[in-house]
Amino acid sequence: MTPNQQFTSRNRLRELLVGKHPSRTLRRAIVLAVLAYVIARYVFLPVHVQGMSMLPTFKDGTIHVANLLKYTWHEPRRGDIVLISLTGTRALYLKRILGLPGETIEFRNGELLVNGEPLAEPYVKGTNSWDMPRMTILPREYFVAGDNRSIPINLHTLGTVDRTKIAGGILF
Repeated sequence: MTPNQQFTSRNRLRELLVGKHPSRTLRRAIVLAVLAYVIARYVFLPVHVQGMSMLPTFKDGTIHVANLLKYTWHEPRRGDIVLISLTGTRALYLKRILGLPGETIEFRNGELLVNGEPLAEPYVKGTNSWDMPRMTILPREYFVAGDNRSIPINLHTLGTVDRTKIAGGILF
């Protein structure tokens, strides 16, 4: 290869990598890097599941992606799986919304009753004799529990959570 051919090859390679305008390419790369950082830090969050409270829906040790903007434009709905913030996004509970603001909720012999009516829960595979007296959910609060109802109720973390503590929902 002659020196002239080498020079032409280098120019083609440089043009392929950075384009005809390197400063424009650098600006675009910086904007993309900042955008990727913001999305990865403040929109999508990897979630490592620890524990058995959400079995069989989520297994212990699995990793999922949370969308921290999921409830920016609408309120959580019954059946949604939400992230509940304890201290920022470092410690989160993963639970399912069972009761909405203003509703009454209770467990009787393992059956969930919302406003006195049984609620079908196809995601629950095993049940235990959960009993919890009727309670009314306050405005801006949601009632949450895990899907694993085969363990006793006293070993579960469940109850009402303020809307401000719902950090987002599971994307996949």
